[in-house]
Amino acid sequence: MTDLPEIRAVLDRSAIQSYAHGHVHVGEVITEVADERAAVGIPATALLDAHARCVGDKVARARLDVLIHLPGTQMLDLTAESAGPIADTVAFTGGDLARSHAVWASLTHAAVYLTAEPQESARLIADDRIIVVPAEDA
Repeated sequence: MTDLPEIRAVLDRSAIQSYAHGHVHVGEVITEVADERAAVGIPATALLDAHARCVGDKVARARLDVLIHLPGTQMLDLTAESAGPIADTVAFTGGDLARSHAVWASLTHAAVYLTAEPQESARLIADDRIIVVPAEDA
């Protein structure tokens, strides 16, 4: 038995990067989910990809460090047990490991999928399970 909260939403790299750039939309979803005593999942590979894309931006990197400690967020690690099933999605994401981890997590947890790149995930996640957040200022 686990004390971990239910994962209701999963952030892909683009949603994590949107948060890093200061857009409030991801934070609003995290707050709503936390109010329900559930969590927003942050796939470790998506976080890594977002960090890599923010190299040199100290403010964005600091926001990423805050994101993982917010109430209502939960890291979704890449483990030996999850590597195989996650790898099964790689062919459908054009080899994008971060997106594969996020798609797998969303499907595994029956969670909504937050993204700033809905066109990249449209054939992998049902439209009614995708929440689009802005990549640029709203």
